[in-house]
Amino acid sequence: MDEMVLTVQRWLNSKYRLEEGWQGVPETGKTGLPTMYGLTRALQIELGVRPLADSFGPLTASTYKQWGEMQLGSVPTNDKGKNIVQILQGACFCKGYNPGGFDGSFGERTKSAVLKLQTDAWLPVRDGKVYDYIFKAFLTMDAFVLVPGGDSRIREIQQNLNYLYYQTAGVQPTDGIYQRNTNKALIYGLQTEIGIPPANQTGAIGPATTAGLPTLMVGSKGNFVRLFQYALYVNNHDSGVFDGIYGNGVKAVVAEFQRFVGLVADGIAGKQTWLSVLISTGDPNRKGTACDCITMITPAKAQALKSAGYKTVGRYLTNASATGLNKKIQPGELKNIFDAGLTAFPIYQTIGNVASYFNPDQGKKDARAANAAAQDHGFKKGVTIYFAVDFDAYGGDITNNILPHFKAIKETLDFYGKYEVGVYGPRNICIQVSEAGYAKHSFVCGMSTGFSGNLGYPLPSNWSFDQISTVWIGSGDGRIEIDNNINSGKDPGAGSIDTPSSKQDVDLKSEYEMDLRTEAADYIHSVMTAGQIAVVLWPREVAVQRAIDYDDLITDLSNKYQMRKALIQTVLAWESALIGPDDIAGDALVSATHQYYEYLEAWEALSPELQAITPRPIPPLVEDDDSSTGWCQIFARTAIKGLNFAKDKGWRTGKTYDPDNLKDVWEVWRNLKEDDAYNISVAALVLLWGAESDLNLSSDYLSYGEEDIKRVLARYNGTNEKAKEYGERNYGTYQVFEKYNALSRNN
Repeated sequence: MDEMVLTVQRWLNSKYRLEEGWQGVPETGKTGLPTMYGLTRALQIELGVRPLADSFGPLTASTYKQWGEMQLGSVPTNDKGKNIVQILQGACFCKGYNPGGFDGSFGERTKSAVLKLQTDAWLPVRDGKVYDYIFKAFLTMDAFVLVPGGDSRIREIQQNLNYLYYQTAGVQPTDGIYQRNTNKALIYGLQTEIGIPPANQTGAIGPATTAGLPTLMVGSKGNFVRLFQYALYVNNHDSGVFDGIYGNGVKAVVAEFQRFVGLVADGIAGKQTWLSVLISTGDPNRKGTACDCITMITPAKAQALKSAGYKTVGRYLTNASATGLNKKIQPGELKNIFDAGLTAFPIYQTIGNVASYFNPDQGKKDARAANAAAQDHGFKKGVTIYFAVDFDAYGGDITNNILPHFKAIKETLDFYGKYEVGVYGPRNICIQVSEAGYAKHSFVCGMSTGFSGNLGYPLPSNWSFDQISTVWIGSGDGRIEIDNNINSGKDPGAGSIDTPSSKQDVDLKSEYEMDLRTEAADYIHSVMTAGQIAVVLWPREVAVQRAIDYDDLITDLSNKYQMRKALIQTVLAWESALIGPDDIAGDALVSATHQYYEYLEAWEALSPELQAITPRPIPPLVEDDDSSTGWCQIFARTAIKGLNFAKDKGWRTGKTYDPDNLKDVWEVWRNLKEDDAYNISVAALVLLWGAESDLNLSSDYLSYGEEDIKRVLARYNGTNEKAKEYGERNYGTYQVFEKYNALSRNN
């Protein structure tokens, strides 16, 4: 907390609280927008500007100039003059410039504070006079010193833009952070050099600015070259000192930039190169070789795309329910695309247009839905799915919402192990998501030129597609509206698909939970023996509920391994339902045995002298180093078979476990015992190890019929006649779970 800032805040609230339109300033002692808004409104009150506003606009500026721009020795000493000086001094304290006091007296220290800002901003006029643009600069949150994380060369750019173009661009921050206002100032500079009258300058690229862009080449000199060097630098292509000279070094950097953005690399800065360094579309009339659309690609439309020079087309995996549009990939559509010699890249978007949509839970849901849809369409392993961020997200939105969302997407798709993550959005979002390690490729919404995330940010290094315009192509049945995309070639798209297997399992729908719990519990009870019923520790409904509680995990395992959920649910519900006192006793014996081994190992590592005074550990009366444990009742050595099978399949990384190594057995057994999610996950691997490695069944697990399912369930229990009975008996449990799983995935 800054005591002077707190004093300013209290003064504002005390002096102006009864004024119409006044909005209270938080008395925190910390500078922020509310305080700057309060100072601005206070100035407007003193000047008689109505209605009050948070911004120092043209009316405030002109009224202040009429009143008289302050300077040492020429400030009215009446109450209004004193109050306006005090507002200025308050702004000085809030921006870190000490005016010498907060007393309404414009003295040498106040002049020095004004002069310091003029110098920091690198304005050509440095006289300590409070011009309208100086007062406005004091009443912003803009910084005029290099801030942590700022770039000194960006600050050099900002200072030079202020020095030459402040009269049209205004006084812009010189904090070393290239931002929207810096980008606008650069364009104001171009418009000044082109000769556009100040009244017609906009700080945005329009037809007049485009028409006035000069062609630069070796031998060119002057401010146009310097402005172009600035633009190159902020696009991550450094041509050296900003000297305004277009030499061979600049030419080489320009050629490198042109190659990066997909232009002809001739080293000459023509209009297309200028536009590529200035705005996110580059030249919107460029013709791309990639596109995306919401329209089904028929054979005629596919041929129209091919004839127009397109190579790959982006299509949506699912519909966005809120839009009511049927924009997802239709049956047979991918074949139409491939038959025309085109490739396809999948896009996933439901809403994605507000910050509140993005969070880890939604990220996981999106990843699961996209993974299932991509598999249902037959997309092969390694294909990139682009997840959309379709709004102008700011810093807090990215940090607090979007990055955690994509982290969850990445973790979920990595768990499945089939598809790569791509991000669609403005440049800044693509950069941050990719640099965090959450996306392999970026699909940039370049035609959203007004997005702050596209202003002053370079194309991400991993850009695959850059969406720059919406166009119509073709005629007749082939006529189609598309988003025209520049194609870097980094993502070729999919040129073929696998024949989709049976439809993927999805989350159990909540409306089926009660019926499933009752029906599965009744069936399990009906096939249990009287002896089993007499000793179990909890009702059958509790065991079935465990399968329901872990439905998210089981669905993920089903999608990762391409197996039916009902297999995992069956062993979880049945084995959990039968846990009794003998299982608890067996677990206790295994724990005691391994703890004895650990104590013995520690004792044997002691020196003979310490062994002599330390009792040797006493073994338990009965030793047992393994037992079936956890909800799915798995032996550690059986689990090791499943874990090693998974490593051989590439489903997991890490160590290969040795069933003859007691430490490995103890590690796995303890995980099975203590971590329920681990236990359920290993149960899935044991089922698949039994199916493929021991029973030699197909690895197309989703295609298993009744006899295959019975054999897999039997192998989970062993290889004898009792195991066969286990498979026959629990096929009924499987059928109950599969009944409600099928309802969930088909409705």
